[in-house]
Amino acid sequence: MSDIATRISDRLLRGAWIAALMVTVTTQFLLCLPQLVTSSGRYHAVWPEWTAFGLLTTVAAGSAWFAMRHREIPMAARWPGTILTFGASILATSAVPAGDHLRPEHWSFGLIAWYGVLLFLHSGLRAIATFTGVHLLLTATQLLLTGPPSLPVLANMGITALSACGFVLAVAVAFEVFRRVADRAAAVATTEDRLRTAEAIGAQRHRDHRERYAALAHTAVPLLSGLADESLDPSDADVRRRCAVEAAKLRRLFAEADDVSDRLVHELGAGVDVAERKGISVQFAVRGEPRELPAPIRRELVEPASAAMTSAISDVRATIVRTPSQVRVSVVSDAPAHALPAFRPRYVEVATVVTGDRLWMEVTWRPATSR
Repeated sequence: MSDIATRISDRLLRGAWIAALMVTVTTQFLLCLPQLVTSSGRYHAVWPEWTAFGLLTTVAAGSAWFAMRHREIPMAARWPGTILTFGASILATSAVPAGDHLRPEHWSFGLIAWYGVLLFLHSGLRAIATFTGVHLLLTATQLLLTGPPSLPVLANMGITALSACGFVLAVAVAFEVFRRVADRAAAVATTEDRLRTAEAIGAQRHRDHRERYAALAHTAVPLLSGLADESLDPSDADVRRRCAVEAAKLRRLFAEADDVSDRLVHELGAGVDVAERKGISVQFAVRGEPRELPAPIRRELVEPASAAMTSAISDVRATIVRTPSQVRVSVVSDAPAHALPAFRPRYVEVATVVTGDRLWMEVTWRPATSR
């Protein structure tokens, strides 16, 4: 799932969870608290009710703490919260007089179901339904321990339980639909992101193909045409040098598409290979750690050096030196200076010195910050 899709899903689910937190807290303090205060004289003992209220407040405060930090409740905190919630339910129900269960005096019954939504919203509908079922089972067990109610009272309690828990489960179903909408939105965002990436890659490949064709159109194509119409003599030394230079250029273009860890060395290595196939002795050394360079910069670093290597007569010494302030490719060979093609670099500096029969070429790229 892409980052955009993940953010969409997280925001939608976080909004639903915060809504569940607000409903739970509002129900507890605006509806249940007045019922607890007005009914305090009817309980067997009032301290279990206030203790249960405090336990639920603790769970709500912990949930709010995670919500403020944009995190869902982790499993390590969810189970202690569940134990506290069921403990509050048992305490509050134990102090309710027989016959007053599931009435306003039994303020905790419907509220506990909301805490199930709060604790298990991220786990899905099945977890919420399981929590609600356990809550109903605990309450029914406590009711039976106080003495079985009469049939009319039992029917009235069933209607109340069905109404309270059914409404909470209906809200849980709505949240589950909301989750599926979030997942669907995330999937759509992922698909769109994948399509945009594919389009960008396709456009980049098209630009690369055009650049490669342009790079060959002015040099390789006339050379091949001259060889085809016999206006160029393959036995001529200059023609053979031009062929070697263009072969190295083609090899470098093919090497650009390879998935390697050190692209600069790999692409210059294509020129080394062409020179060695001509029978030229090549000494190749690399200094410094690999660094990521854009393709246009690598081309301007490699092409002059490859031309100097492949135009050599017998021996070449090539070196790549990489430092934080520059990348330098140098070539010392016995190539004739007049055999090298003209270069008009945009990103690099090319320096050429001829001493006797030796040609020294240095191609240097410096980051903009070090210029």
